[in-house]
Amino acid sequence: MSGMSAYYISRAVISAALGFLLVLAGFHWWMAMLVGAIVFGLFLWAPRSGRYAVHPEFGVTALRRDEHTQAINDKAARNAFIITMLAIAGIAIYFGSTAPASVPVAMVQYVLILGALIYFVSDLFLRRS
Repeated sequence: MSGMSAYYISRAVISAALGFLLVLAGFHWWMAMLVGAIVFGLFLWAPRSGRYAVHPEFGVTALRRDEHTQAINDKAARNAFIITMLAIAGIAIYFGSTAPASVPVAMVQYVLILGALIYFVSDLFLRRS
């Protein structure tokens, strides 16, 4: 096999195995196929995403991280961490000053979702610049 074909074939096998495991776990067959197709789509998108340096000569392990992509990941993680900590501080100040009570679990969930969203948006904008 030459080029990226070994990578794509290995990822197709991984996606099919995931679908099969989901069927064994009790999912409907169509749902397992849909999840397997989505995972395979993500594997197809990964070499074109800009998140990895692509080296077809390595075959199955064709995707690598270089210094540039690692620096972008580090900056995006830093941005998400800062926003998450500021949101937690704001929630602590708000609930500490209005009614000294426990912070609702829903607020913590929203902060976690906000942190993940900030990471992915920051990562996207840093890769585009």
